[in-house]
Amino acid sequence: MTEEFKNELVNAGVDYNGAVERFIGSEEIYEQFLYRFTEDKNLMQLEEFLAKGDINTAFKRAHTLKGLSGNYGFNKMYEATVPVVEILRKGSAEGIEEPLKKLKEINSLICNIINKYKDI
Repeated sequence: MTEEFKNELVNAGVDYNGAVERFIGSEEIYEQFLYRFTEDKNLMQLEEFLAKGDINTAFKRAHTLKGLSGNYGFNKMYEATVPVVEILRKGSAEGIEEPLKKLKEINSLICNIINKYKDI
């Protein structure tokens, strides 16, 4: 992984060093998992289940995304996921628009950074 890639991740709110520690101290393994993250469907499924009114399954997708973002060291994304999870935990989607919008923006930023370096 290049220093430029690391710096962009860190500037996007990623705890790079903490995440690498969780990936048995291996930058290579962490990088491989980063590329897999861009293919994760939890956010898309969260939106689909919200559109269907299936709050319980939307909650499960949001909770999974919260765990993934924590493990990957995506601190800003984790922080953006928490209010989405808590709203859905109450069994309603009332007030979810703004927190979901913020989550999508941060997810997009991180995925764009990762994709930029995917084939380098």
